[in-house]
Amino acid sequence: MMSTGPGNMPDDSLEGLVRSMLHESARIQMQVADDQSGRIVEMAALVSSVFEKGGKLLLCGNGGSAADAQHLATELTIRYRKSVQRRALPAIALTTDTSALTAGANDLGYDDVFCRLVEAYGRQDDILLGLSTSGNSENVFRAINFAREQGMHTLAFLGGDGGRILQVADMSIVVPYDKAADRVQECHIAVGHCLIDCVERLMGFCSEKHITV
Repeated sequence: MMSTGPGNMPDDSLEGLVRSMLHESARIQMQVADDQSGRIVEMAALVSSVFEKGGKLLLCGNGGSAADAQHLATELTIRYRKSVQRRALPAIALTTDTSALTAGANDLGYDDVFCRLVEAYGRQDDILLGLSTSGNSENVFRAINFAREQGMHTLAFLGGDGGRILQVADMSIVVPYDKAADRVQECHIAVGHCLIDCVERLMGFCSEKHITV
């Protein structure tokens, strides 16, 4: 007799679903690897150059993309690989201060919360990295526009066709998938890890013995 899981769905059907999800995620990441690896290296070169000159990286996004912004910022400020000994790198996720976010949403409107924080923390030649699975998040769009006006570099991790943000960011990685945000976010965090790994290498933190594939 066939075993079933919650909701009486056959276990083999769930296994098939899991395989399909993981295969789709891997396919999307392979496509980005084949088409956009050079752009990731270009981004890493910019980030490492800004860090070496004493600048910083700001990150913003909504929902899962907010979590990704915090994840990547922490990899830079605290540590990415345990085997690599390096100084802390200045990265700030603009999604972590609930008082600032709620005050901004209440007093200025949610569309401008990231703009206000970019105004507070961003300086000329710093970098803003915006994450949006649709490419159309209004608060990320406005923040990138504002950052450019302040003389900052602007990067974006996007999904689908890149949306409006593709037209205003200096450099973007676009995950060509618009069926579900989760596949895009999975690729964004993988790209972010590649970016950080490249930054560490470009800044000379990795010796040959630490280089792994």
